[in-house]
Amino acid sequence: MRIRFKKSGQSEDLSISDLNMSIAPNIFDAYLNPSLLLPLVLGNLLSPKLWALNAKLTKRLKNTPPPSDDPAQTTAEPMAYIRAIQREIDRNFTHLQQNQLMEIYGELDLTEEKNRLGDENIRCAMQALKNFYLSSPLVATIPEDVTKSILASLEQQKFPAFSYANFDVIRANRLMKGSRASASMGLTSCLDEVAIFAALAMTLPPGIIGNVVVLSFVSHYTAFVWTQTGEICWFYGKNQFFSQAQWKQLVDEEFNGDAQRAFDHRMMDVECITSVAGTFEFKTGHTSITPDHIDAIVEKLDQFFCCRLSQVAAALEKTQTVFPELAITPILRELLGTQSIDRARSRLSRSEERSCLQVMYSYRSLELASLYPYLQVARRNSQCKKLGFALNSIDEALELVRNIAGQHSIFEDRLRIAMPDETLRLHTGSDIDKALLLHVLIEHFHTASDHTINIDTLITQDDSFVCFGDFCLSLMSMRFTQPPKHGVIMRFADPDRT
Repeated sequence: MRIRFKKSGQSEDLSISDLNMSIAPNIFDAYLNPSLLLPLVLGNLLSPKLWALNAKLTKRLKNTPPPSDDPAQTTAEPMAYIRAIQREIDRNFTHLQQNQLMEIYGELDLTEEKNRLGDENIRCAMQALKNFYLSSPLVATIPEDVTKSILASLEQQKFPAFSYANFDVIRANRLMKGSRASASMGLTSCLDEVAIFAALAMTLPPGIIGNVVVLSFVSHYTAFVWTQTGEICWFYGKNQFFSQAQWKQLVDEEFNGDAQRAFDHRMMDVECITSVAGTFEFKTGHTSITPDHIDAIVEKLDQFFCCRLSQVAAALEKTQTVFPELAITPILRELLGTQSIDRARSRLSRSEERSCLQVMYSYRSLELASLYPYLQVARRNSQCKKLGFALNSIDEALELVRNIAGQHSIFEDRLRIAMPDETLRLHTGSDIDKALLLHVLIEHFHTASDHTINIDTLITQDDSFVCFGDFCLSLMSMRFTQPPKHGVIMRFADPDRT
């Protein structure tokens, strides 16, 4: 393979766009920037609920009989830890199908996505999706009416609003399927499951995990793992996990020993590898993974799949342009094998580091210098935007917010922010969540009327205020008042108004 290196001076430079993509990336954000998975993984390490799940699987392993009769062997083998993670995901989460995603989360307007992310970028993604729904063997597992509906939506410049989020948003969304004690722990897509899998893998004791890499294409993400002792496995998705022996058995029994055909049946369109160091994009040859690291990954892929996959071979034939590794890489290495949420929080709360900022926005922390990225993402929330454009008056916007009965943050933490669509969908939110929702609803109402308006949302220790002109509403009392003159601790506003 031919390799050329980019100069170190051309290293990662995070923009506002990079930061707001970290908040709630949709399917096109993740397709165009696969490394967005990494802040999601680290953001999950900040969640007490994820660590509670870690404690649950650790307890289950401790109650498992030793793997052998050898009295010296008192701990579970590395693969047992990985299987425990897989089983917790299988047992506790509901994987949504495309039609369910559309019903719950609505649709993306692809014309708007083209304006935001570039016409050619979205056209390429749309073509990749069409190719998948028209030719992938996996389509046989999707109801025919769903496939037809999605292809029709693509022709109409629409697509289900796949949106990827941190562990606590995933948990909160479980209420969309009922609040019974037996309900699932959360609603997921494949990327969510991989991010949870990788985060839980990082919480395992040091010396268990050798590496976790992600194999992906536009509509599917999988985790490929090997242990420090050499075992390899493939977490293909919820309820689909392969050890080397299981993969070989599948290849022999269902594909007459043809490993390439077996792989193509599941990931014919694979086009990216993501590791702690960054990404290797097959189509362009662009990589922030060093050549020796790529060689190590390819060696494991060859070993597991019992062949050099044609997709990998074609990628290696291209000239590789090697960029400096991502700034987030040292943090991922540091926290592999972390054993406490306190250690993760201590490392990741250093918000002066730009790479840590991505993680904190992914986590939805309000304890950041700028809240502007949250405002940008809030303005794009499709269901909120649809409602805002249909309003006949600001009074209707106020009524929408008043009718949200829940008073509590979906994070159980006022200093973390929900996006407007989440507040609408889950019928609950703190005063800050509801203030952000009202802020963008009013903006959309005025935009629909071809008016521009400058709004300030001001946050104090115990209330939030949405203000413009002579209008100022307290979100705690839902009454009109005067803007606070003192005690403002944060605000949502455009940069020229902060």
